[in-house]
Amino acid sequence: MNRRRVLGVGATAGLATVAGCLTGALEDDTAASVVLESPGDDMRGDPSYPTYGEAFPSFELEDPLAETNVDVGALDDCIVCTMFFASCPAECVPLLNAITTVQTNTLERGIDDGTRFLAITFDPERDTADSLRDHADLMGVDLEAGNWHYLRPADADEATVVVDEQLGVPFEREELGGDDYDFLHITVTFLVNPDGYVERTYRGDDPDTARITSDLETVLERWE
Repeated sequence: MNRRRVLGVGATAGLATVAGCLTGALEDDTAASVVLESPGDDMRGDPSYPTYGEAFPSFELEDPLAETNVDVGALDDCIVCTMFFASCPAECVPLLNAITTVQTNTLERGIDDGTRFLAITFDPERDTADSLRDHADLMGVDLEAGNWHYLRPADADEATVVVDEQLGVPFEREELGGDDYDFLHITVTFLVNPDGYVERTYRGDDPDTARITSDLETVLERWE
């Protein structure tokens, strides 16, 4: 669901005279869908990815370490989701360190059963099960906790569909010569409530782990 597009279509159809009513209805709908209060920083501009109060996309991807498929739309936990590639030499390192820290925080606070961590690679060519297992060891991911999923698209085309088109997180493969390549990409982490609506989007490669943990705990407490 993209409420900004809905509102734009309404305006172009000559509904400007009832814009106040539409805005009020949208605000009421958002308030009913989320727990946290609206964050001012998430609402600036018009990002391509879903933000506060918008529905998180539904898709199904393989978890190669668990040897199963994960239907994201069927999950009934809070979701902390980010996108990365395991051989990333820069942004993805602090990003995944931060998400791993949040996972540790959920285990320490006893809220791990209500939380699911999704790390989606957009480099399925290199991010095999063995590579992702090595990445988990490097980052200190607790795979035994049972709440962490590395999700791997079947190929580059599916990575584009899920990450770029559905999640709205753009990335671009950059050829470096020979068989070597890198990716240009932005870093976004989503906090999604059990009903599938985005509570927060955290931009940047070093998100505030205390803030994410606090937001996550608030959603879980109020959801019960």
